[in-house]
Amino acid sequence: MKAKMLLKEKAVHGTALLPAAIHHLSYPQGEDTFFYLHWHYEFELVAVLSGAIVYTVEDEEFCIKAGEGLFISSNRLHAARSLDGMPCEACVVVFHPNLFGDQQQGSAYSKFVYPFLKGEVEYRKVLTGGEAWQRTIIQRMNEIDKLKDSNLSETELLLKSKLFEVWHYLYQNAVPAATPGRDGDGKAYKIDRMQPVLNYIHTSYKEEIALKDLADLLPMSEGQFCHAFKEVTNMSPIAYVIRYRILQSCSLLTETDSKIADIARSVGFNNISYFNREFAKAIGCSPSRYRREG
Repeated sequence: MKAKMLLKEKAVHGTALLPAAIHHLSYPQGEDTFFYLHWHYEFELVAVLSGAIVYTVEDEEFCIKAGEGLFISSNRLHAARSLDGMPCEACVVVFHPNLFGDQQQGSAYSKFVYPFLKGEVEYRKVLTGGEAWQRTIIQRMNEIDKLKDSNLSETELLLKSKLFEVWHYLYQNAVPAATPGRDGDGKAYKIDRMQPVLNYIHTSYKEEIALKDLADLLPMSEGQFCHAFKEVTNMSPIAYVIRYRILQSCSLLTETDSKIADIARSVGFNNISYFNREFAKAIGCSPSRYRREG
């Protein structure tokens, strides 16, 4: 999707030889948005050291408090803001799957990374510290945070050892995902079944789209359809339509001089106030600010 590509983070995390970076975030009281909606190919691990951060990951929202953590998979749209303007500090580690070895020949990659990327297992997203393995991960993240000012080429083995341990616990406590089978309950089947609906949204997003119209494409009852759609996209059909319209508006804001109200109408919003509100909710800033800084 061209519009989503605009939200791809431009920053480079680490190097080809060490594809990992440590970011110590520190925000004073009153700071609102920490970073706007974006995505990257790398995994992201967060440990909140003080205060709290509200993360939006795709269509889900998580409030991560001091002593807790969050795992964000690759290619996921995410943004972060403060909780009621309170100050906070956090350690964020961004690392590429290649950290674990060569995609073709590395045994660690093929055994412990590829099954997750393929969707065979699902990792715990929120790490509350309620279990011993989660507390271990948070502790390792605190230790990694202390490496932030070091020369990573000299502490490479130490950093890798901690990230490997973190991944070990994530993998050991993963939940098996549904696998494709003859009964048609596999995720691959569900995605194929939903494709006509996704195609319709992608070509008709400028028009008014009713839930019944989408459900009739399969056909299903509206309740069955909403459940099936959320299994595939992790969001409701209407939320997906709104998100898709917002992403299309991003490219128009940066690539054209059209008025914001005209752009809102051209992507399917009849109310400019509603567009502004949904844009800020999804991207983390107003359309005008996105255009200025884009």
